[in-house]
Amino acid sequence: MDSNLPSSRLALIGVGYIGGSAALAARRAGLVGRVTGYDVDPQAGPVACARGVVDEMADSAEAAAAGASLVLLAAPVLSLAGLVRRIAGRLAPTATVIDVGSVKQPVVLDADAALPGGRFVGCHPMAGAEHVGVGSADPEIFAGRVCFLCPTEQTSAEAIRAAGRFWQGLGCQVVSIESSLHDHLMAAVSHLPHVAAFALAASLADALPLVESNALPGRPFTSLRDTIRIAASSPQVWRDILLANREHLLPLVRELEERVRSIGEAMAAGDAPALEAALALGQACRQRLVK
Repeated sequence: MDSNLPSSRLALIGVGYIGGSAALAARRAGLVGRVTGYDVDPQAGPVACARGVVDEMADSAEAAAAGASLVLLAAPVLSLAGLVRRIAGRLAPTATVIDVGSVKQPVVLDADAALPGGRFVGCHPMAGAEHVGVGSADPEIFAGRVCFLCPTEQTSAEAIRAAGRFWQGLGCQVVSIESSLHDHLMAAVSHLPHVAAFALAASLADALPLVESNALPGRPFTSLRDTIRIAASSPQVWRDILLANREHLLPLVRELEERVRSIGEAMAAGDAPALEAALALGQACRQRLVK
């Protein structure tokens, strides 16, 4: 094991898909010697132990974090501030605390206030899929992906180095970015697409009997499948993300509503030129976004 990497014990607080994947990847890379987990869901522990994600489960976040050299917070975003406050008094003097949340500015501000010494580093690995639960954990998901680090003026240089080494050890390219800019960017490239996918899937509730009765075995409706893939994601996780980043996200949701409305109005009026123009604008933006 590389002595320059955060070895010894990892505390995994939030034993789910992303956290479990990170723990498995860290074990495989030799970054951690032992993993202690904690999760509010009592059913997560047996699965995590059986899969080798953790060595043992603690009965509280405080107990899991006590004495750990690295603490990974992989719980829903709105719970992170409370968790940081809970574990602050139990941390080892040299421990580094990181997270995996999709929203960064409110998280890093709360953590800086709760943790002395700049030991928290806000992190966001751009990895994973729509899977839910530690049973789906996959150590391969970080290879070749970007992990954003969002340090503040308070963050210690050693904590930044420890966080960077950890994610690089998992195969990520580490990129530092200011937390507000991160949240603005994620609102456009991640959070709005999830809003659209959840809303599109829900809009078909009344049409489900028709769709289901005419689906051919093994031959899904690919346009629908591809567009709503991410609506399989955890509603609890995404509830927190959308609320935490609503400052940046709500204007984009309003713009999406306006674009859908304009398409509907052109269809209702039988206005072919207006409809084509609305679709052409979407196509042009897509061509710029996806090279």
